[in-house]
Amino acid sequence: MSTKWDTRFLGLAAHISGWSKDPSSQVGAVITEGNRIISLGYNGFAAGVEDRQERLNDRNSKLNLTIHAEENAMIFAKRDLRGCTVYVTHPPCPRCASKLIQEEIGRIVHIEPSEDFLSRWEEDLKLSHEMYREAGVETKAYGIESIDVSNARITVSPGGFFGAVLRRLLGKEG
Repeated sequence: MSTKWDTRFLGLAAHISGWSKDPSSQVGAVITEGNRIISLGYNGFAAGVEDRQERLNDRNSKLNLTIHAEENAMIFAKRDLRGCTVYVTHPPCPRCASKLIQEEIGRIVHIEPSEDFLSRWEEDLKLSHEMYREAGVETKAYGIESIDVSNARITVSPGGFFGAVLRRLLGKEG
């Protein structure tokens, strides 16, 4: 896959991460096969589980109730993911890494973690990368400066009601 498509899909994952209600960690994931989107996911509680502020602000509750973006994308895919690529805004934790490996994902692309993120999760990320190496999963990280949501190249057809709705949702009204 080219850098152009990698950064487009990372831009889309970054856009999707904004759908999460988590006040501290918004994560987005996109699963693709070639340049075809298979599934999307963001971190959040299971359908029907109330995402009340007291739960979202309580670290222990939030950690126990949250389905990670990668997990949500795999669940919603409802198909074999062998050889697919996962684009994610954060490097996957060991819990998600093991599930991605089990699904036989071929490639994982993520945004390079910040120093702050590494200060909290570096040992976990080392374990994830060790598992990828052992399982033969390719990984690629891009610096945040190369990711631009506008690079996702979301376009809106020029006319009609649907076009007007999309322009409003994407903030492209004149």
